[in-house]
Amino acid sequence: MNLDFIDMLDGYKAENDELLQKMEDALMEIQENGMDDENINAVFRAAHTIKGSSGMFGIDYIVDFTHIAENLLDKIRNHKIEINEDIIQLLLTCKDHMQTLIDFVMSDPENSPDEEIQDASKKLIDELKSYLDVDAPTPAKKVEVKEKEETKTVDSSKELSNNYKIKVVFSKDTFEDGYDPHTFLNYLQEIGEIQSVKTNLKDILPIDKINPTECYISYKIKFKSEKDLQTVENTFAFIKDKSNITITNKSDKKIEIPKEIEEIKKEQPIKVEVKKEVKKPVEIKSVSKVKRTSSAVKQTNYLRIEAGKVDSLINQIGEMVIANAGVMQKAKNAKNSDLIESVSIVTRMLEEVRENAMSIRMVAIGETFNKFKRIVHDTANKVGKKVDLVINGGDTELDKTVTEKISDPLVHLIRNSVDHGIETPDIRESRGKNQTGTLQLNAFHDAGAIAIEIIDDGNGLDTEVLLAKAIEKGLVSEDDNLSEKEIFELILQPGFSTAKEVSDISGRGVGMDVVKRNITELHGSIEIESKKSKGTKITIRLPLTLAIIDGFLTKVGNTHMIIPLDMLVECIELNQNKKAQMKNNSYINLRGKVLPLLNIGEYFNIHSSNENTRSNVIVMQYGGQKMGIIVDQLLGELQTVIKPMGKLFKNLKYFSGSTILGSGEVALIMDIPVMMSKMEHKQKDY
Repeated sequence: MNLDFIDMLDGYKAENDELLQKMEDALMEIQENGMDDENINAVFRAAHTIKGSSGMFGIDYIVDFTHIAENLLDKIRNHKIEINEDIIQLLLTCKDHMQTLIDFVMSDPENSPDEEIQDASKKLIDELKSYLDVDAPTPAKKVEVKEKEETKTVDSSKELSNNYKIKVVFSKDTFEDGYDPHTFLNYLQEIGEIQSVKTNLKDILPIDKINPTECYISYKIKFKSEKDLQTVENTFAFIKDKSNITITNKSDKKIEIPKEIEEIKKEQPIKVEVKKEVKKPVEIKSVSKVKRTSSAVKQTNYLRIEAGKVDSLINQIGEMVIANAGVMQKAKNAKNSDLIESVSIVTRMLEEVRENAMSIRMVAIGETFNKFKRIVHDTANKVGKKVDLVINGGDTELDKTVTEKISDPLVHLIRNSVDHGIETPDIRESRGKNQTGTLQLNAFHDAGAIAIEIIDDGNGLDTEVLLAKAIEKGLVSEDDNLSEKEIFELILQPGFSTAKEVSDISGRGVGMDVVKRNITELHGSIEIESKKSKGTKITIRLPLTLAIIDGFLTKVGNTHMIIPLDMLVECIELNQNKKAQMKNNSYINLRGKVLPLLNIGEYFNIHSSNENTRSNVIVMQYGGQKMGIIVDQLLGELQTVIKPMGKLFKNLKYFSGSTILGSGEVALIMDIPVMMSKMEHKQKDY
């Protein structure tokens, strides 16, 4: 390991983690929908790029391992080996091992892996080689190139069919783009034999004018290989958009690789099926199907930014919002119309900046959902079940911070659905169901929140079994009169489990309570619906962001409170006549429908300053339900910067945070899901 590169390892890992995820996504696409040239090329490109970047850092043990996997992928994409379920599973295992190797680099960049990791590498390499026509060649030693115009001849051990002349003029940005020119020579040496390399010195500037971050190198290469022209072209696929590359084959047909990035068209070679003798047939028990948006993993250009920088930017914008509110308040107090107009313009511009900054942190939840394909696949195989995974609404966007925190709870819920929910094929058949169960992941926007549904068509929940287990554990008593919904919610209690056996997947009575706690910490809610022998639906609702929201400012007595604007439906005047019609009931008739009410002043014992004047009802909607909140004053919309309540108030219910108004006063942000839950229990008591 070159110690000069240790400081660059964070970028190395971030890039390779992304490539490994693309590799897994493409392999799962192939398993679900069959062989696809674009997808197998995506797998090959990922492996090739990881090998190249690892070679640039001098991480030989990753280069050696990835090289063998790349050999197999090359034969598959050239249709010399037919891919099957066994190969897909092997490649998925190789992807996991590559992740292990990369993680080891991060933990100990200066040493080689321990014996356990080396043994795992050797075992997988042996499995990969068993699918190749002959033993895969080991990676060739690096070609040494001296910086002068001379040629170096390499003895040929066998007759190679194609002679190529290659001219490469690297762009000045080559180093900044993360590429080492020698890496391409190393790769050429692996797929053939370099007969000579000539370095052009004419373009190299005098030493006092050289910029060390720019590349001035160009090569003329004589190269022999059994590989076709397209394979040789692919060596330079990652730099062809900026560098000038010309390749001439033995028939003197000159091929110039264009600078524009485009997919290289290839001729389909003769398909040769390679059979592998297997002593014991392997049954693939799990298949997952995902609604596809394209035939391959989409390649998109991104600017990689450290998450902390985006968080810092949004925090600063939040402070600007608060400061701007203060300026606006002072302008209004001064009754200076010109100043008010100027501040209004700044306010609009600041709102646009805020929306753009927030959009940077918004990511499609499908990126998270796609990772679950592998979890469903592996879990179903382990428990001997067949499962189709169907994803809807993957393009729904959510704050990346929320996405990261919800990932683990979703993993647990999905494993539970496969392990406990969906039955084994024989049981499903006996119940008149398809042997393959269906697990749905749905995402959609709902009243200022994002709703995520996990739906399976399996066993469903048995209320009698759940209630008996809860009584046995002392969670409830036999005299408690619980609704069906409350019985379902018992599975969210700590230590509650109906599993008959403890496995490495579930059954220890931990997990669902953690799921609930994590969702609650995100100011979200979880709802369970189920029908015995029909299936279960778990709905999670989460706020779109935890940073800045559009709010509606209200006042109860001398206390300011803010309601998320996306959940507000309408405002209704509640004068003395309407109060008299209520007859002290906690509901009103709203256009022929009953609307439950919560009087904030009475509930929190806040003395109202306008007992003899009208009040207002704010109609809220969340999770398909409506409720009304009685407040004294309606003060209008405002951008709301969410501030945490602090440890002293961590157990304070009904409020998700606070904010600072332009006057310097503190306003509390209402937690509408908790308010809704309170109203639901209150209605039951009546």
